Amino acid sequence: MMALLLMMSATTPVPAGEARQVVEAQLKAPAREDALLSAEEAALIRQRYLESIGRQLDRAADAAR
Repeated sequence: MMALLLMMSATTPVPAGEARQVVEAQLKAPAREDALLSAEEAALIRQRYLESIGRQLDRAADAAR
């Protein structure tokens, strides 16, 4: 029982996945001078976000924007 408690109290390292690597790279990069996104950049970010959460893009809705 004591061994189980010791194992549960030990901290485990955070896995270094792709998302962690992206965040670390962003934190190391210098700040952008132009904080505005172009329409193409915004569309790409939106597309990648929706794909990352498992949603399909509605092309008709995208065309209306």
